[in-house]
Amino acid sequence: MARASRIWPNLYFGRPGALVTIPYPRGDIGRDYERLISDFVTGSGQHLISLNPLGSRLYGLNWTSLHGDTYALLEQYWVGSMGVGPWALVDPAVNNMLQPNQASATNNLMDTTGWKTSTALANEGTILINTDPNFIHRTGATRSIRWQFPVTPATTPILMTTPPYRNWSGIPVMVGLPYAFSAWVKPDGVIDSNITASARIRWYDATGSMLSEITSGDTAVTTWTKLSVTGTAPANAAYAWPLFTTTGSTITNGGSLYVDEILLEQDNAFNTWAPGTGIRAVEILGLTATVPFDAKWVKSIALNLRELVQ
Repeated sequence: MARASRIWPNLYFGRPGALVTIPYPRGDIGRDYERLISDFVTGSGQHLISLNPLGSRLYGLNWTSLHGDTYALLEQYWVGSMGVGPWALVDPAVNNMLQPNQASATNNLMDTTGWKTSTALANEGTILINTDPNFIHRTGATRSIRWQFPVTPATTPILMTTPPYRNWSGIPVMVGLPYAFSAWVKPDGVIDSNITASARIRWYDATGSMLSEITSGDTAVTTWTKLSVTGTAPANAAYAWPLFTTTGSTITNGGSLYVDEILLEQDNAFNTWAPGTGIRAVEILGLTATVPFDAKWVKSIALNLRELVQ
């Protein structure tokens, strides 16, 4: 099923590992992304205004009506019955669950924010920014990830995304739903023309313990190759952690693997690449509603959320 044909009947909200299901708002969702604006005053008194790529989304969830019991699910978070946040809002309509800089392979912030190797050791490789168009898969893009191995590689080097929030062990997911992870990769072709690599998703529970892992399978990469893996979040899964692995014995010292067009979706199919919207921690700004006389339904509900900026 193509992305354009999908229907999302629900949203998922709460603490990762204990998300509740709420109906998708028939009154729509506002997802405005507000970027930071800086004002720098020069020595001569001139103002230099710049638009920072960093920012956060203000979510406005609007239901025309909800049953009283369903509204109570929302209200328990607003009044504090579930403790303090932050919370996760998992919207299946998001086209790419990765953060903007992760999905664009460093093109958003022009740095390697959102990426790391599994250890800080040199044999895990070095994450660099590539600007050579021969190693950029997206038409018109200006950057991709260069994963270089200046020393003898580890047995299985790992390139990982970093979680969107400091206390999370990955990206929040819903048990029983399918998720698809993919990217395009290519070796440098000069020092190394054949590197074995794979795309993987690791599932973690709410305590940060790894449950299991799914993989695309080890693939010998000689030119632009799409690595892709899809699977269902298992029982007790709270997070998905997407990553790439390589087989160290197939890497020549000084060789590089280039990574671009990175995509994570709540889907059982692989769609064309889309910019990362991300699943970031949110806090509730307000919850309003109207209660009709002698009714079990609540109407004109508005839940306003703000993403947290770390």
